[in-house]
Amino acid sequence: MTFDKAAWADERGKYDGESRRSAMVPQLGSAGIATGASRRAVRMLLGEPDSAGPSADIYYLGRSATGPSFEIYRIEYDAGGKVRTAQVQRS
Repeated sequence: MTFDKAAWADERGKYDGESRRSAMVPQLGSAGIATGASRRAVRMLLGEPDSAGPSADIYYLGRSATGPSFEIYRIEYDAGGKVRTAQVQRS
């Protein structure tokens, strides 16, 4: 699956259940979510996060395909607002 900005946006707020976002995560690097990208650029591509803090944005990926947990895509920013890390996490 390729990255689809509209499909990503349609999944906003879906914490539980299936989400099309998980299948798009491998393409996010080539879409522009990479170390050094600005928070503004990330949000222009992915839209407003489902949750945010001063140094991180979180996008819900729905229920994990491998178990009863939920997955998020967490993007952490450095003091200058540039991507430091971006990874899938399970909760």
